[in-house]
Amino acid sequence: MSNTARIETNNCVVWTRVSTKHQEENGGSLDYQRTLCEEYAKEHGLNIKGYFGGKHESAKTPGALIKSMLKTVEKDKSIKYILISEFDRFSRNSGQAINILNDLTAIGVVVIACKTGQDTKDKNGFLMASISLSLAQWDNANRVDKFTSGRKDCLMKGIWVEPVPLGYYKEGKSKNTMCYLNEDGKLIRQAFIWKLEGYSNSDILNKLEARGLKLTKQTLHYILVNPFYAGKVRHKLTNYELIDGVHEPAITYTQFLKVQDILSGRTGRYKHRSEVPTGPLKKHVFCDKDNTPMTFYVKKKNGKEYGYYKCNKTGCSTNISSKKMHEGYTSMLEKYDLPASYSKIVEVTVKRLLKEGKKEVTNAETQLRKRLTEVEKQINDTKLRYAVGKIDDDIYQVAIDELQDRKDKILLEIDKCENTLSNSEKEVHKIVATCCNLGSLWNDSNLETKIKVQHLVFPNGIFWNHENECYRTPEKGLIFNVIDSVSGDYKRKTEAGCSASVVECGGRDSNSHRIAPTTPSK
Repeated sequence: MSNTARIETNNCVVWTRVSTKHQEENGGSLDYQRTLCEEYAKEHGLNIKGYFGGKHESAKTPGALIKSMLKTVEKDKSIKYILISEFDRFSRNSGQAINILNDLTAIGVVVIACKTGQDTKDKNGFLMASISLSLAQWDNANRVDKFTSGRKDCLMKGIWVEPVPLGYYKEGKSKNTMCYLNEDGKLIRQAFIWKLEGYSNSDILNKLEARGLKLTKQTLHYILVNPFYAGKVRHKLTNYELIDGVHEPAITYTQFLKVQDILSGRTGRYKHRSEVPTGPLKKHVFCDKDNTPMTFYVKKKNGKEYGYYKCNKTGCSTNISSKKMHEGYTSMLEKYDLPASYSKIVEVTVKRLLKEGKKEVTNAETQLRKRLTEVEKQINDTKLRYAVGKIDDDIYQVAIDELQDRKDKILLEIDKCENTLSNSEKEVHKIVATCCNLGSLWNDSNLETKIKVQHLVFPNGIFWNHENECYRTPEKGLIFNVIDSVSGDYKRKTEAGCSASVVECGGRDSNSHRIAPTTPSK
């Protein structure tokens, strides 16, 4: 700042500031500061030439408002005084505020704290101002420590005291804070369900917008990967550790983990629905040459659009029309259709198979729960060692992340077991209906149903052999076990003289299925 001599006048300016709206509403309002300065000026015969500040401005660094005031004071040599309510209105950072006072003193400007009457006219006054600023900074640091400690304590107990994410509203304060789903939150819950059902993000965005919630693809992705919607709390104050929250979850944590698997592409070969309505087999059918999922594209010929499936592997020439692939798929499924008259025996067979499978699933679940207990014990032991200082931050974070990942995988497997046991009876009628009407069900359905049928029949996808122009199924779904079992039951009854006739399901052996689009299986 310039050292040019300043005119001896009674001219002054007023500076007011609050850092936050909360501060303004709790005893430090701008109007109160201004009134205090105006009363002091009137009492001491000072002429106010202007007002500065008057808005929320951070106390951490000199903002545009205070820089504007300092620039004006430096240029206008008739301004002798700056009136403020208290010295910490410049800043609660004592070093920063003292530097400002030094600059003002150098150009002959006196700062007066109207609440106490202290000023920077001489070295004693400057010292008292410096002490006031240091005490203000110390007080502010204590407040921050207490506030941070309180926030951390709440977060460790699963209480979310931060701003809530989209879809939630908050009630109460501090330890009494509760977060609940609002109408948007209920739509977000449905978005997770749609993702679990195999919908693409584009489809989910369209469905949400049709229901009044318009999101960007980035926002949707952030929502789908945010564990808060699964009832978990994660924050830097807790070293980003996942903590069970007390707020209302949109979905279960197991469902959340399944969505993460879908997003990372680990749960299957075609979990993401094709966005092209005419290509249901996209990513469900794999090229037999190189195990590459086939893609779908549309090509225009003579003003008409035609669909094609192709393998994108360099050097592979597999490229087939969608019409041929779809007809072949329908023809293949029809080979496994059972007459409706078999529905009773199918139902009996399904129940028997499910009962046999329950024993294996129950044993598997028991083993998984033992592993879960072991991992949870390891997590608790690691936390204890960290708490007593036996391991440092880096090692702790790596260990906790690895153990949590292991726990999440076990929880997913347990959930699969529970779903298998709880939903087995519900699956009976679905499997019976599908067994008796497999081909036409797929052929006559919309894209969504087609994909569900594909997943039921061939959960791990199916291969296309380009040389022989046929499908190959390396692994059968439950439905084929049912059909094989029904055929076997009827064979035995027929051989024993039973009058019931058995229709052989062609193109089937114990290892795989090779069925041409329009010819018997090879």
